[in-house]
Amino acid sequence: MKRRIFPIALLIIISLLAVSCSKPEIEGGTEVHIEDEKPGKGGVINIGCIEPLTFNPLLVNSRSYGDLTKLLFNGLVEYNNALKPVLVLADDISFAEGTGQAVVKLKENLHWSDGVRLTSEDVKFTLDTIKNSPDSIYKSKLNHIISYQMVNDVTIKINFGNWQYSAMDSLIFPIIPKHVFGTDPNATPVGTGPYKVSSYSKLKYMELKANEYSMHNTTSYITTIRVNFIKDMDSFDTAFQSGQIDIINASSYGWEKYKELRNVNTYRYLSRDYEFIAVNFQNPVLAEVEIRKALMYGINRKAIIEKYLLGNAAVTDTPIRSDSWMFDGDVNKYTYSKAEAQYAINNAKFLLNEKSNIYEREIDGKKQQLKLSFITNSENDYRKKAAEDIKRSLEEIGFVIDLKIMPFEEVKKQMESKKFDLALVGMSFSPESDLYDFLHSTKAVGGKNYGSYSNPRVDILLEESQNFQSQENKYVNYLELQRIIKDELPVISLFYKEYALVMRSKVRGEIQADSENLFRTINNWYITESLRQDE
Repeated sequence: MKRRIFPIALLIIISLLAVSCSKPEIEGGTEVHIEDEKPGKGGVINIGCIEPLTFNPLLVNSRSYGDLTKLLFNGLVEYNNALKPVLVLADDISFAEGTGQAVVKLKENLHWSDGVRLTSEDVKFTLDTIKNSPDSIYKSKLNHIISYQMVNDVTIKINFGNWQYSAMDSLIFPIIPKHVFGTDPNATPVGTGPYKVSSYSKLKYMELKANEYSMHNTTSYITTIRVNFIKDMDSFDTAFQSGQIDIINASSYGWEKYKELRNVNTYRYLSRDYEFIAVNFQNPVLAEVEIRKALMYGINRKAIIEKYLLGNAAVTDTPIRSDSWMFDGDVNKYTYSKAEAQYAINNAKFLLNEKSNIYEREIDGKKQQLKLSFITNSENDYRKKAAEDIKRSLEEIGFVIDLKIMPFEEVKKQMESKKFDLALVGMSFSPESDLYDFLHSTKAVGGKNYGSYSNPRVDILLEESQNFQSQENKYVNYLELQRIIKDELPVISLFYKEYALVMRSKVRGEIQADSENLFRTINNWYITESLRQDE
């Protein structure tokens, strides 16, 4: 077999050119061999998972098993790699005009991995299971579903009432077989995914083989996936370092150490984790848009990412991720600039008081100062350090910042009671990126609009989006929302953290990961011929 070894300098150039916000990024280890070979069938991949109490994916809140379920189960609807909801098991979802009645028709000739036909009875059983579970992770998906009933073997009718927004998003959960989990809640999983369980040894391992009944109609190169049960999250690193597993899903600052290992590649992707600074609009100083611009220009977001997250995050001006189908495609409007920050302060008519050394202005006979409280939570090491840097940066341009670091529950309490000026916090955004709870004026109390931001046009856009059945209409609205967010800065957006799929380089092919499916392209993965060991 002919081999070529790329010079290290060339590899570095290639990796720099490959950087992209919208696509996963591959980074090699210390030595990478590129082999001229065609994909071949065979080989084994070892992955890790904490063994759940039940294999019913509707009842398990486990990151490792959640990743694994993408190999075993499908939903009526799933997010694609652009975070757009697309039909999978469902062939069609249509609304009766003027009603909230959705008619869901299944694809023809769907079968479970044991050969049994999948029907609307399984869909109803799935909905019943979520509805009757007190703590299903998909419970909130059914909040807007009033009722549902089978029409025939391939059709089920779902009543959303007057709420039709993101009906597709509401149906994103795994469909499970009634004939399996209806008789044994702890049964070995049977699904419709690209792989099926071929053997299982409690507390030890689960072996997966290609599912011949899979609806994906593709043949996987990798014939065997061995799932080794790991006792806890802390043990995943040891298992990977020792070679027990070949893949690990690492967080923002957890994968840099793996770059030192030989024959290891990392595939970066944007996570759901959005970091931002909440701004209290009840403070008249912060209600001034020029001051919010000064904050945005005055914070060196890239430096914070490099210093505390080892470069593993993507700067953003809005809560809409750059890999989302709703992203406006524009470059970020704000870059770090002391000059721009001070220009904005001057535009707001704040002048330096030489005696107090504080910037001040007078509005309606009342003196206002650029003196702000700033809070963040003590449990997060990155935030504690980043808050100190942000304080220093803002004080360099004229602000006086009173930083207080406290337990998360106290931060939350102060934000809910509006007893704060600025708060460095984070949020995990669902791919549907529904900003209603985050920005609508009615959500200033009881919602996540902690800063009491209010804009009638934003309210209208969010309300319209909740009634749209058309994804195109929602896209148009969210383009305008992003423009308004950049202009008005209802929050100070910082960045989205990046995670990585870390994998031994014996695995080749079209390897792309995203926050919703680490194994999205697994049918195109293959193992180098010299390392295939069919079992």
